[in-house]
Amino acid sequence: MATNKVYFMSVDYLRDETVINGNVDAEVLEPFILIAQNVHIESITGTNLYNKIISDLEAVSITGNYKILLDDYIHPALLQWSLYEALPFINYKLTNKSISTKDSDNSDSIDLSELTYLRQSVRDVAEYYSQRAISYLKDNTDLFPEYLSNGDDCSDIGTSNNAYFSGVQFD
Repeated sequence: MATNKVYFMSVDYLRDETVINGNVDAEVLEPFILIAQNVHIESITGTNLYNKIISDLEAVSITGNYKILLDDYIHPALLQWSLYEALPFINYKLTNKSISTKDSDNSDSIDLSELTYLRQSVRDVAEYYSQRAISYLKDNTDLFPEYLSNGDDCSDIGTSNNAYFSGVQFD
């Protein structure tokens, strides 16, 4: 599993392109970008392509087909997966004394059923964009040799064939 802290997108981009308010602190959102990258994006790209993108971003040399992949396919999926992962935690603060909710004079917190509905709506969109990325990669394996080159190493994440999950999986 990748443990580096190379972000495929910025917190500002996440705020600008989703419903997340601009006043949500970056330190609240950053961990969810990394979680979304590691959990959802690496399963789309596979470990080798994922690591190639990280290397190119670190070297500030992502260009050509890899930039198209990142900008047009990974970013839309990553935006939605980051929002999906952050939603349950944006309103809560974990301290050494308790888990508390933030409160405001001008707003009311939602209940669990509303949060569940919101997360499912975001998940639906995230799965759609993830499937677009998977389809693009499958149609362009010649452009991304790392996509199908994951070995038998148990630490490598293989590529997904389908982004949609209905709650039950059969082999």
